[in-house]
Amino acid sequence: MFVPCGDSVPDLKGCTLLMPAMCAGNVGQPAIDLIISKLNMCRISYFSTDCLLPMVGNNPHATAEENSTELSINAEVCASPSKKLVALQLQSTFIKLF
Repeated sequence: MFVPCGDSVPDLKGCTLLMPAMCAGNVGQPAIDLIISKLNMCRISYFSTDCLLPMVGNNPHATAEENSTELSINAEVCASPSKKLVALQLQSTFIKLF
């Protein structure tokens, strides 16, 4: 389920979605981290699902003291509307539900 961070979500029509591939070595996660950090993408929502292991930690993309205390969870959506990019960052592993 897509859960917005604020009162409104930017218009994502025409944006390209970047998603990491879950694989051995987990190269996709740091690649998406690098893109989010270098492009200063802002978090616009969370992705709520029971298919990922629960996880919470500090903001891995903090650039200042003000946002260094923000929490990060297992699946977040970041965007750069001006660049027409949206990134789904998965910080956890998929689990099989029975």
